[in-house]
Amino acid sequence: MTNQIHGQKNRLRVALCGVIAATSLTGFQTVQAQEGRSAKVLAVHTLAPLSLTHFGQTEEELVAAGANGLTRTDLPAIGSGLQRLAGNHFVGITDRGPAFARTLPSAGRIFPMPSFTPHIVFFRAGGGEIVAQTIMPIVIDDVGTPATGIANSATEDAFPFADATTTTPIPFNPNGLDPEDIHALPDGNFIVVDEYNPSIAIISDAGKVLKRYIPQGRTLPGAACAVSDNLPAILERRRSSRGFESIAISGDGKTAYTMTQSPLGPTGATTPTRNSRVLRVLRLDVSDPLNAQVTGQFVLLMSLASTYPAGNRPQDLKLSAAAWVSENKLLLLERTDELGIGGAKLILADLADATDVSSLTEAQSLALEDSSRDWSTGSTRPIATTVVYSNEETPEVDDFKLEGLSILNRNIVAIVNDNDFGVGVPAGASSKMWVIRLAQPIF
Repeated sequence: MTNQIHGQKNRLRVALCGVIAATSLTGFQTVQAQEGRSAKVLAVHTLAPLSLTHFGQTEEELVAAGANGLTRTDLPAIGSGLQRLAGNHFVGITDRGPAFARTLPSAGRIFPMPSFTPHIVFFRAGGGEIVAQTIMPIVIDDVGTPATGIANSATEDAFPFADATTTTPIPFNPNGLDPEDIHALPDGNFIVVDEYNPSIAIISDAGKVLKRYIPQGRTLPGAACAVSDNLPAILERRRSSRGFESIAISGDGKTAYTMTQSPLGPTGATTPTRNSRVLRVLRLDVSDPLNAQVTGQFVLLMSLASTYPAGNRPQDLKLSAAAWVSENKLLLLERTDELGIGGAKLILADLADATDVSSLTEAQSLALEDSSRDWSTGSTRPIATTVVYSNEETPEVDDFKLEGLSILNRNIVAIVNDNDFGVGVPAGASSKMWVIRLAQPIF
């Protein structure tokens, strides 16, 4: 692996980011639409086992993580987000690090490697391989103090523990992030979304968190970066660890779109939001990334659970990635979260005629998420959607925890998985990229 860094600036990545706006989607053959053509996997690239020492962990920490229940320490998860930079060069991001649930002696989440720092990963994909080239830790200050993957407070996630038996939780951390998608900005910095708060973070080209945007009324006491609570307050009603998981940026880099990965509101048996299909989509002006402003809020209806394999419920569906197609159009990665069943779709979303609900009284409550609502009537128009791909078309895509998406050209996309550091389903999975030719062009 070349150009590995931990806490030091590496301007190679700036050169990569600087060509984004001017780079056409070349290097992948454009195939014209053909009558009756089906989707096809053109290539599969895999990250070979790579020790987490390359992600800042010491050998002692790896041993301790193994004792705490981490079965593999050489299967990094770099696919929580994806952007193609140029040619076969991409940028991905890890999430908060290895974690799994526990129920006894008290409910919570086990972080077998609590010191893990989320990383931005620059890599090359080709010839069946993913090769990490630059691994950059996310830090909170100029001296390189690492961020962590621990939640900011108990309102955002279950109590964190280091192992299955301890009764003393790991302290919450105002600088913790659970990054889930990434995109480079025209100035060379990055915009990242986070599941916890949920929040949007602006991160410098050296990996430093410059600012976070959180829901109105929230605070982050002790945060090392600037914080602005200018996101809609209703986002605080997001389900546990189901904040933001996708970010799409317009071609000129001035507009961003993000959305909740699941409907807001509880999923109790008698709650009206239990079977909701509504996602909140935010449009933001990011022409000045450190002064970003919400400029619109829209309603997106997820697919019916019945269009997925039997056993999936409405509350199992989530939105895991997004990419900008053209003005008012996004490509979205929707999938199921039901273990062992799976399912994923790509959905073309057209916002042109959708109602901006920002000023509506019902948008300040969970009225939009009421699953009994009939969206075929009334004056509020949701985003128009069209399914353009289902994983059932390509059995070679054998991992359903797909979380990164990049459009390579009008016919071809790249999708990556979040392998959960090898502790998810399927167990021992590697980070992979599937290059897929769609049945029809998306633009």
